[in-house]
Amino acid sequence: MSIESDFRALLVGHSPLAALVGTRVALNVVPEESVPPLVVFAATHDRVLGLDNTLHSDQCAIEVQCWGDTATTADAVADAVIGALATAPADAGAVCLGRSTTFDPDLGLDAVVLTVEWWA
Repeated sequence: MSIESDFRALLVGHSPLAALVGTRVALNVVPEESVPPLVVFAATHDRVLGLDNTLHSDQCAIEVQCWGDTATTADAVADAVIGALATAPADAGAVCLGRSTTFDPDLGLDAVVLTVEWWA
């Protein structure tokens, strides 16, 4: 499995988050007809290679966008994502490194953006 599929499985399997977003957790883009609240995430990999090009580890930065109709809903989704991270396998080293807010005036939606680090 990939970090992205492991991460999505962790989120979808966390009941407090599932109660808020159901299965509306997507990599890169959500279907156009999706209704908030929802989670969309993107991953950037930084692979650590040995001199012989052997993969030693894969440090992944995941930007997690937690969207809601209100700032309060977006905050609740973000808090649930952080709760899910606490249940990640220890070897993933999953940790939230940053949290910010944003608003999309075209959609009229609020978001909390989390920066997550995950190792494989």
